[in-house]
Order: sequence, then structure tokens, then C-alpha cells
Amino acid sequence: MNESLTPELDRVAFQQVWRRVMPEDRPDCPFTLEAPTLPTVTSTPVPVVSAAPPALSRMAPTPQAQTCLGESSAGALPFLREMLAAAAEGQRTYRGMARQSRRGSSLFSNLAAAKAGQGKRLSTAFFLIAGKEPPAPQMGAGISGRTLPLTVRTRYHAEQGLALRLEEAAQTASDPCLVELYRAMAGENRAQADRLRGWLEEA
Repeated sequence: MNESLTPELDRVAFQQVWRRVMPEDRPDCPFTLEAPTLPTVTSTPVPVVSAAPPALSRMAPTPQAQTCLGESSAGALPFLREMLAAAAEGQRTYRGMARQSRRGSSLFSNLAAAKAGQGKRLSTAFFLIAGKEPPAPQMGAGISGRTLPLTVRTRYHAEQGLALRLEEAAQTASDPCLVELYRAMAGENRAQADRLRGWLEEA
């Protein structure tokens, strides 16, 4: 309590007690009391600070997920056509090598089947992106007039080159499905090159 108000409050308390003892003023009483008045205590109003509503934290926009094999990957269609042509050429070449070879015909037949599988996966990716079948790939001259070892040599370097192209495409592709497809095929082509090298080493 404010110390400056203490004497005034004591006086008021005395007056209240005296009124109970002497409810009326008497002429022979040396004390005459005025009506008690309570001091008005003024207090400084405490300013009410309205709490500002908490600022809504802006959530960072989530990056839009890349559609897997959707129209946003249309830029990959030329490369898919290129890989389709390479797979078809490899399939046709390996079939011819299987017919030409007395040793390792099963190897070349398996390689032809592997190329057919790659072509199917590439065709499916192309269709999902473009909504239409890919154009028929143009075939090369084949293996007529070549000896089988020379054809194996040609295919060995072709498989290595395709693996490098696919690895480069996987590093720049934004479509996760295409990245997975390219890397898988790159590994397959390297393995096919190793099998061709093994055939030559045993020849």
C-alpha cells in the first residue's frame, strides 16, 4: 500500500471507532468528528495489451513429385527411339550370329532374347510417355559378309558404347523410372559385352 495514505486511513479508522462509542456529538466533548470519508485510491490503469495472434508459419511448398513416365518426360522420347533401334539391331544381329555359329549358338540366342526384353521395356516406357506406340526402328545391314569373330568384336564395342550412353542419360534424367531403366540396361549391356569377350577368349 502507498505509505502516503497511511495517516489518512488511521484517521478514518479512529473516526469509525469513535462513532461507535459516541454516535452523536456532545457539547461537552472536546472532539467533533466530520463524516468519515474514505480516501479515493487511484491506481494507474494497467494497459491491456491484446496478444497479437501468432503468425501463421508459412510451410515451405513441397516440391511437386516428378510424374513417373508421364508427359513431363516427353523430352526423353528421342533417346528412347535411339535405344529401341539399338536393341532391335542387336536382337537381329544376335539371331544371325546364332544361326552362323556352331559353338556358342545358345549364347547368341540368349543375347538375342535379352535384347528383345530391353526393346519391350523401352517400348513400354515410350508408350506411357507419348500415349502411342514407337515407330518401327530402321535396321542396319546385318552381318552378311563378315566372319563371326569380327561380328562379335563389333557387338562387343557396341554394347560398351550403349552402356556409356545409358549411364550418361541416367545422370541427366529427372524421371526416376527412366533413371532406373537406363541404369539397369547399362549394367545388362556391360554384362553382354563381357560374355562376348569370354566367347572370343575361348575361341
